[in-house]
Amino acid sequence: MIASSFNKISIAAAMFEESVEKYDSAAGDIDYVTSILLSGAVVGIVAPLLEEQGGHPYHNLLARIGNATNDGEKKHPGMYREIYNSLKHTGHKRNKVEPSDDLEFYADLKSEAEWMLDAAKSDFREVKMSFEVRKTLSKSFLDLLDSDRMFA
Repeated sequence: MIASSFNKISIAAAMFEESVEKYDSAAGDIDYVTSILLSGAVVGIVAPLLEEQGGHPYHNLLARIGNATNDGEKKHPGMYREIYNSLKHTGHKRNKVEPSDDLEFYADLKSEAEWMLDAAKSDFREVKMSFEVRKTLSKSFLDLLDSDRMFA
């Protein structure tokens, strides 16, 4: 088997398009789950890059706004990805939650998919990318990124 080279921005763009497609054509909860997982993975690729470039990822901004309200609870970006994080693994060693005790959760999956899609789109729109990378991205992705469409 021969290994190939891949660009994570190109992969994230394709995953974002797939996430939107799963959301738009959802026939059931599993399609929203798929959309959440794909768009959450996009955020996982794009947000750190945006931060490195001096930008402010969507979930970081939400945490800053939440902390500005000063309701006594310290907010962090992960709080705004709770359902995504819950879907990608079970258990939490630091909080001493066993995997078998972490199998149930409550969520409005459609709304969670909308929030993650908006976060992924927002972060992607702010990332600086080279012309070489940008020209590898599909026209449909670039049109979606440039559109005024919001999901939530």
